[in-house]
Amino acid sequence: MEKNNVKDLSVYRRRFENDPSSFNEFQAMDFVKELKNQGLNDEAIEVGRTFMQAAPALSRYINHYGYALYNKFIKIDDSQIKEKENLFYSILDEIVDLCAQEKYSPYEATINKAIKYVLNKKPIDWQKLSDLLDKLNPLTLDDSPFVNPDGKEFESKKEKWYRLKVRATYEIKDYAACLENCNIALTLNLKWHYSNLNWIKYYRASALVELERYEEAQNEFLALRGRFNQVNFDTIYKLYLNTEAKNDAYTNLIYEFFISGYDKENMNIYQYVLDMAKEKDVEMIIKLTSALIYKLNAENGKEVEVEADISQYENDDSSKVYDVLYNQLMEHLDLFIERKESRVVYYNEEKEYGSLYVRGDDNMFFRQADYIYDEEVQKRDVVAYSVMKTFDNKKQRTTTRAVLIKTLYEDIRY
Repeated sequence: MEKNNVKDLSVYRRRFENDPSSFNEFQAMDFVKELKNQGLNDEAIEVGRTFMQAAPALSRYINHYGYALYNKFIKIDDSQIKEKENLFYSILDEIVDLCAQEKYSPYEATINKAIKYVLNKKPIDWQKLSDLLDKLNPLTLDDSPFVNPDGKEFESKKEKWYRLKVRATYEIKDYAACLENCNIALTLNLKWHYSNLNWIKYYRASALVELERYEEAQNEFLALRGRFNQVNFDTIYKLYLNTEAKNDAYTNLIYEFFISGYDKENMNIYQYVLDMAKEKDVEMIIKLTSALIYKLNAENGKEVEVEADISQYENDDSSKVYDVLYNQLMEHLDLFIERKESRVVYYNEEKEYGSLYVRGDDNMFFRQADYIYDEEVQKRDVVAYSVMKTFDNKKQRTTTRAVLIKTLYEDIRY
């Protein structure tokens, strides 16, 4: 295999010593490029800086000069950057000032190296990251996904920019900018990766909360729930509470209690139920929930103080207390949330869902799984239920459905 011939630069060197201003565009570019390609970055930097002073009209060598700076001061280990961080950022500024964001420029590589350095530091300096991202024009970034030699696909440069910029603007509490970047990102014809797209939507909803656009935020969170782990019961529950939508909050809470069942991992739910019972001043539920929390902690070797008198449950384990709590809570739902009555007008036994009659409106959808007790569903049954907001993925809009359903009687008139 033939080795590449190393270009002799002696002629260029003699000419440079005699008169740097005598170089034309090609000669200056070729000289700096060859020095850089031969690993002579110090000399390339010296020559480039001399050209800037002696021949300011020349420009074609600039990118090669920028790459020499990049090789010496930017493309180094994080530990080296940390030792001379001010120098690192001053060279970055020089490259950004001299070079354009274009194909054969060190501009993007320089900013990307700095971004990587900032992201590797703990804690992350989100303001610094945001400032670095602002040095890039996102609309000119490549939108083709990166594919490694093994054929694995990763986010494109443009997708990465919006992912990071949205997060950074949220973390520095510039919620208006965060929302604006989210909105732009969602209009782009990008091949979004599933997780990235959901993060964009999550921060959009979070920014809407901070901007007090609560209804829009609720819709966003409802759309994400069940598809994105970051949006869970806690997210929506706290949003409802913080906007004084207590009926919605407590409906979601009791429904979460209903579907989650008995589990020591649900301690946060039980604590929320206790807080709700205290707010509503329902003594029986306060005692039962206090006893459940106490028993679960005791069974896990943790002692906690209890405000309520739970002596009557002294000999019961947490499982038995839970069962009593479940029955008492479900029998007294009207003390906590709004309850409605209606009649079953349609039921599909195979798919186990149906609808309830609602005067002057569309019928209310329900699932058999949302009955409080294991009951057979019959058309014409009159039931009590509560309304919970949800999201219709097919129609891509928020809607409602009946939950916490209990049969009252059969309406024989129909």
